[in-house]
Amino acid sequence: MRQKQHRSQQSPLYRQTLFENADSADSADPTARGLAEQESAAQAARRLQAQEITRRLVEHYGEPEWSTKDPLSQLVDVLLSHRTRDEQTAAAYARLRQRFGSWEAVRDAPTAAVEEAIAVVNWPEIKAPRLQAILRQITAERGALNLDFLCSLPVEEGLAWLSRFDGVGPKTAACVLLFSCRQPVLPVDTHVHRLSIRLGLIPERLTPEQAQPVLQALLPGEARTIYNFHKGLVWHGQRRCFFQRPRCDQCFLCDLCRYYAAHKGRAAEREHKKEKQ
Repeated sequence: MRQKQHRSQQSPLYRQTLFENADSADSADPTARGLAEQESAAQAARRLQAQEITRRLVEHYGEPEWSTKDPLSQLVDVLLSHRTRDEQTAAAYARLRQRFGSWEAVRDAPTAAVEEAIAVVNWPEIKAPRLQAILRQITAERGALNLDFLCSLPVEEGLAWLSRFDGVGPKTAACVLLFSCRQPVLPVDTHVHRLSIRLGLIPERLTPEQAQPVLQALLPGEARTIYNFHKGLVWHGQRRCFFQRPRCDQCFLCDLCRYYAAHKGRAAEREHKKEKQ
């Protein structure tokens, strides 16, 4: 029922899928339109597609609440979350807070005690010493364990500052700046990357790091929409668009999805062959 409501509200532009519009622009004769015009049309179509995807995600899942964690606490949380389920991450974070009471105490505790406290996450033997090393480095450079200053830095400076730490990549840095500082930068995790490829927003060949500026260019330059897009795709990837056996029959983005169009076409072809036999 929800999916039908989405489609009934579509403008004529969406009756022909937006990713098909982008494809037609991509394949246009450059001698007739010019390469710049061709690329501009494809980009405009994908922006509209990303806008509609974000709208539907918010309509279906609701607008996500902002994190209440300060930047340092957010950094700890994201470091714990690497290759770990949300429930396990939350449990490990809570145990650190309950057992040690402050990030200073985590920094100064025996590494074995920190490792034991976060034992529910994947690779605690790596994450515990890495977390303590980062906390010590921040203390040495800043004189205290506080990263609130990141919220007043330009985005690129904040990303560069965070990315100097061992174990802090582009996704982790972007999560801290978007979630806690509400700065307009898009984290590209495994769900955002997988779904963006399936939806046709980015080519399959792009890595998550390569995909980040491409996807960022499709979104408005304000944090609220970027956050809605990121969180919505994460939730959709966790609940419907799985890595294996995505539940396309329960998806409200099918008419905007390149993956669905390709698989639906192959299914129709198989049915056609059966009828001819």
